[in-house]
Amino acid sequence: MVFKKMGLTIVLASVVLVSGLFIYRQVSRIDYNTTAYESELIKYFGEVALQSEFNEKVNRIVKWKKPMFLYIMKDKPYKLQIIAIQKAVNSINELTTPNFKVELTDNIDKSNAQLYLGSKEMVAKMAPNFYKSFTDDIDIDISGFGYIEFSWNSYAIHKVSIYIDPQDSIDVQEATILEEITQSIGLPFDPESHPHSIFYEHKSRDNINTKEYSGLDKDLIKLLYHPKMKPGSNSKQVERTIKRILKNKEIELSGG
Repeated sequence: MVFKKMGLTIVLASVVLVSGLFIYRQVSRIDYNTTAYESELIKYFGEVALQSEFNEKVNRIVKWKKPMFLYIMKDKPYKLQIIAIQKAVNSINELTTPNFKVELTDNIDKSNAQLYLGSKEMVAKMAPNFYKSFTDDIDIDISGFGYIEFSWNSYAIHKVSIYIDPQDSIDVQEATILEEITQSIGLPFDPESHPHSIFYEHKSRDNINTKEYSGLDKDLIKLLYHPKMKPGSNSKQVERTIKRILKNKEIELSGG
């Protein structure tokens, strides 16, 4: 008699467990048919936001949870480059929510992001560890380089370092400034799929200097800093979140 009661309890528990799993899947599934552009956007977002250019296998959303205060370290006035930096900052801020902005600061102690615009010798002196990251481990000439530091617990960015080579042409520098600052907010990967995107892998090879966001680029930034896009989200969570945002028309798409 005792054995039969135990058996019944196990069966009931199994039914509850299966039912709960079924309910969870039903709630998590987003019933929304994406357009061709929206499907492309979801795929590209996954490439740019969830992958890395180097060996780190994060595969999670990494983003700022507080404002990014950018300090410019330079050894000359670089007036045209400063204009390009301010333009890049303004372009990002036009697309993000009020919860996140990039702000330029003249106070290095207040900054959590530094952009080095000058000789490599200057960088080696001011930030030796950052200098090593793009000289010891990279065996090709680079126009710019960005290094993101984040918490593995919260996936929140807490520091960024950026280098821009002032020896390149001003066209290359302006394109590099836009790309590196944008990547520093949590869009680190350079795919090969969209030549008109600022993230295009082969800009140097194909002699492309992209100084403006494509519609697709703008939508990546809007999605990354939408309040529903949580740091630490994996690929499945990202897809569900984007579909939910699109279904409810919570952003105005710039592409498509």
